[in-house]
Amino acid sequence: MPALKSNVRAADESQVSRSLPPLCGVLAAVLLIGAGASPPGEPADPPGAGASEGARPSGLHLWVDGQGRTHITDDPAGIPADARRAQDVEQIGALWGAGVVGARLETPPGASGRDEDRLVRSLRDAVADFGRGEVARAASALRAIVREAPGRPEPHFYLALLEGGRGHLEKAEGHLRTFLSLAGDDLDGWRASAEQRLARLDDERRLMDTPGAGPLRLVDLEHEAFRIQADEALVASGGSDFARTVARYLDDARGLVGERIGAFPAEPTGVVLYGKAAYLKAHAHRFSFQTVGFFDGRIHVVSKAHPAGELRTLLFHEYTHALFREQTGSDRPFWLNEGLAELYERASQRRPPLSRGERAKLNQALASGEWISLTRLAPSFGGLGNREARLAYAISTAAADWLERHSDAQQRATLLRRLGEGWSADEALREAVGLDTAGLDDALRRGLRGRM
Repeated sequence: MPALKSNVRAADESQVSRSLPPLCGVLAAVLLIGAGASPPGEPADPPGAGASEGARPSGLHLWVDGQGRTHITDDPAGIPADARRAQDVEQIGALWGAGVVGARLETPPGASGRDEDRLVRSLRDAVADFGRGEVARAASALRAIVREAPGRPEPHFYLALLEGGRGHLEKAEGHLRTFLSLAGDDLDGWRASAEQRLARLDDERRLMDTPGAGPLRLVDLEHEAFRIQADEALVASGGSDFARTVARYLDDARGLVGERIGAFPAEPTGVVLYGKAAYLKAHAHRFSFQTVGFFDGRIHVVSKAHPAGELRTLLFHEYTHALFREQTGSDRPFWLNEGLAELYERASQRRPPLSRGERAKLNQALASGEWISLTRLAPSFGGLGNREARLAYAISTAAADWLERHSDAQQRATLLRRLGEGWSADEALREAVGLDTAGLDDALRRGLRGRM
């Protein structure tokens, strides 16, 4: 059983490797259209309609040279007089009656139809989706692999990561135990990681036990650039590694966000970390929906006793809000505040600014007229339903990405400083990128349409 390697191939690359060679693809398309089949998105001929001269692609000419090479052209004047030509399906087929002339076409690399090779490709594609933040797509693919090949260990490892990140500890434990029961000697490194994660689950369960949560006691953790306080139960469960991990994550956030925005806080930033039960007990009354973090002058976040990527991305997001508030004195324009936070959270995971699903959602909003303007999103996201709110976050992230691509760090730092000095958002944007809010919105929409 070949192990899944770390050099994962992107999903679009695997799609290319499974496609026909260019000439075969073009010829197949010509044959299908010439036979009366409708191109994708075009209605088929009505019942009883016969093939006509217009059924084949207008202006395309096929011919074969003396060496048996097929050519497709829209310039009939360039076809040699002695060339074999074809203008309908029967004639095209006749060109190949004696068999294909030329080099033998081998199966493209990576396109083997063997079940084992196909499963490995599916795993690679799912892991690539996971890495790009396409979590739902990755989870669906991994579950499909489990159904098709229940004896395969690797998908259980990744499903454990996905479920653990969502706080589904029982499901995560189940996948980890299944992985350990299936993994062979070739996955020793993965086995060690799975065993360590299993051992830590009890710590996380205690921190999520709301009825058992006692009075919140905060302990100070030393740091030059942050005033860090942590739930005593977190520190006790996580040990010395907890403080070091949190400090490293905060340093990473301060470095990346500061470099991208071009600014750093004038004073240390306050950070409070809670176990899940302690956070709910202290702050659940503040919100009408479930949260795992917020900023109110200090960063408040939920953490595991043995934190990993989920805390790192959350700290990047909330630190961006903290720096934005410190520089501007407010949370507005809201689309810029949330857009930058989303953008830098994704950057912390080396993910692209927008996922494929989000790009499709934005294109759909443009086509249907459901686009939400940046002017509408500037005061807040209040009054938006769940579907509209998801669209608002995608639009804000796309707008922040557009701003980054059309400005440098110094211009972005000046933009935030101007907002803090009382300039309007339109005035500050015009100085930074030469466009006001409506102009940036228009440029963003034109850019998205250009990529459709």
